[in-house]
Amino acid sequence: MPHTFQRARSPEAKEERIGALLAAARSLATPQGLRTVTLTDIAQAAGVHVSGVRRYFGSREEIFLTLAAEEWTAWAHEVSTRLASGTSAPPAEGGLAAVLAGTLAERPLLCDLLAHVPLSLEREVSAEAVRDYKLTAVAALDVLLDAITGVTALSRGAAQDLVAAVTSIAGSLWQVSHPPATLARLYAEDERVAHAASDFTPRLTRLTEALVRGLEPTSRP
Repeated sequence: MPHTFQRARSPEAKEERIGALLAAARSLATPQGLRTVTLTDIAQAAGVHVSGVRRYFGSREEIFLTLAAEEWTAWAHEVSTRLASGTSAPPAEGGLAAVLAGTLAERPLLCDLLAHVPLSLEREVSAEAVRDYKLTAVAALDVLLDAITGVTALSRGAAQDLVAAVTSIAGSLWQVSHPPATLARLYAEDERVAHAASDFTPRLTRLTEALVRGLEPTSRP
């Protein structure tokens, strides 16, 4: 059952309310996709009247943009940790691709958000909210670039191109690989279009490997 909150008055209570709303949005969007989650759904799951949500977030889109910032930060630190641990194969043998693709596959909400951030979320919030998100994402990107250039011969610019390409592919591929029920039935019934429901992790790994090979500096005579 959702918690029953009184109006938050202290800074601590307000932070608790913000955390409850973010947790509710995360728990709803992770299994079913954020397209189906409404502001009313989030409010009810957090035990907050829908009119009260706007004391903390300007809109549903701002809640999910905040979650996108959190997801970027968490993903960057996970990639950094795994690459630094040396437990994966060397980058030249596909280790970097496996880490990038594997850690994205472990974060379904991030993969879902990657498509929605530029398409709708950034377009439906205040400029201040977009700036906060982008500054957090840029900080996460710096962590990723440090990690990637630390274990490969890629330049910082090439590493940035790699992250941009991989996240763009992941955002699109996730939507294709996780269709709604009507499309899932279509793919199951008609093998002519079944290729559209690709297996996310193997395909993302293969594409990421190709990107890494293409961006690696070549030796010159």
